[in-house]
Amino acid sequence: MYFATHLKAFLADPKGVAALTPTSSFALNRIASKVDPRRARLIVEYGPGTGVLTHRLLERLHPEGSLLAIELNAGLAKQLGEKTLDRRLTIVHGSAEEVQEHLDRLELTSPDYVLSGMPFFWLPFEVAQKIVAGTHDALAPGGTFIAYQMFYLGRRYLRGHLERYFPTVTAELELRNLPPYRIYEAIK
Repeated sequence: MYFATHLKAFLADPKGVAALTPTSSFALNRIASKVDPRRARLIVEYGPGTGVLTHRLLERLHPEGSLLAIELNAGLAKQLGEKTLDRRLTIVHGSAEEVQEHLDRLELTSPDYVLSGMPFFWLPFEVAQKIVAGTHDALAPGGTFIAYQMFYLGRRYLRGHLERYFPTVTAELELRNLPPYRIYEAIK
């Protein structure tokens, strides 16, 4: 089910969905493991798609925490809302460019974590910069931005944006995904 939905969304908008296949369980485990359940009171996820990472994040989220999923694709946002019945999850059909507006409207505080599988390489320079800057500003002190991307596309592109705003940026490869991912971790 995830694969068919993901493939349909990819074929309709390859630059918006970014990968032909859903994220592998190996990559999901590695990405989710970067979220410390003791600190995870508010998590924001950009581009949750079919929700495969969303469900892993809900497992790591504090019982009284909140997860805000911001999805640009209306069909994917609707489907995620229909199949995920967790009171801690709020789904917004909108853009990550307006993360602070979404947080303010929902009366949420600064997130401890922001995760993104969005294809930054395909975004115009100004849009990517606005999202990274807005993410930095929205995060709580010591908060972490985790972004995973196809490892061979625009490696310096996203890292350059992250290094402009975050004092600490690390990256690692997850080869057990199709395509392999580069996972960035940027700490405010």
